[in-house]
Amino acid sequence: MSNRTNKIPVTILTGFLGAGKTTLLNRILRDVRSSNTAVIINEFGETGIDGKFVEETKEEIVEINNGCICCNVRGDLIRILKDMLVRAHKDGTELQRVIIETTGLANPAPVIQTFLMDDVMRYWFELDGVCTVVDALHTDRQLNAHAVAREQIAFADKIIINKQDLVSEEELKLLSTRMQGMNPEAEVFFTQNSSVPLFKLLDVFSFSLDQKLSVRPDMLDHHHHHHDDIQAIVLKDKRQIDPKRLDMWFSYLVQVKGESLFRYKGILHVKGQSRRVLFQGVHMLFASTTDREWKQGEEKQNELVFIGRELDEEELRTGFAYCLGDIDDFLTKGA
Repeated sequence: MSNRTNKIPVTILTGFLGAGKTTLLNRILRDVRSSNTAVIINEFGETGIDGKFVEETKEEIVEINNGCICCNVRGDLIRILKDMLVRAHKDGTELQRVIIETTGLANPAPVIQTFLMDDVMRYWFELDGVCTVVDALHTDRQLNAHAVAREQIAFADKIIINKQDLVSEEELKLLSTRMQGMNPEAEVFFTQNSSVPLFKLLDVFSFSLDQKLSVRPDMLDHHHHHHDDIQAIVLKDKRQIDPKRLDMWFSYLVQVKGESLFRYKGILHVKGQSRRVLFQGVHMLFASTTDREWKQGEEKQNELVFIGRELDEEELRTGFAYCLGDIDDFLTKGA
């Protein structure tokens, strides 16, 4: 199937129960840019509730009930999107955008994977970004108690810390620091009533491979008081990477460690390649592409970010050292 240039952007809204996802959805639908938008709301249980709180709109809203979008209804998601494409074609209209609001109990990874692994989905749609809304008052406790709340942070491109008026500035700072310790790439917003400038959330294509890494340097060396099972590990080196060794290491990583790797991406300085190589993956799904030429005077550097659960930093650094030619066996940890 050939590639399609003007793909339909897909925004995934996630976040724990009661964080303010539906409030944000209503704000998006009131915006003029939301014309011809399809909304898919995932509900957990037989009876949909959240859909009743979405303000009346001319846009198409579909609810998926009786299960989390992260498991048995992914097939329903694909079917619904394909049906929407067919109806839009018959009506002579053009679908401009899709917004998926997941249940607060869902890990967004399988939703993301839907748009990476299905040929029809990849042809018609492109992930615009993953927005995670959190409740400033309750999130710290939720992160401690629920793995899915931590996973929602790990997969985010944008983190919206909502209800900021209910906590102190010091509490906000600590919360932001904790989240950026788990996901240093995500852009963080502080809001009341999920009020975020929509140009920061829509048409940003923050999930695109050609987006440069945006890790804050001050976050990389920061030591956190929370011992979260989800963390980010950043690897950097200016030397060229051996492509054959890189392929061997990554083949091992995605097969053996894929379940623990939530998101990973980076820019590579590869031997024999005059262009930057970009890569990105979600669990065991991985993609890479040759990017632009390195600019004159630009610092050529490998920069890799891994976000996942209970990652072994020493093991990742050993694999990276193998790719750089420092050691001959990446399976020998600490070599």
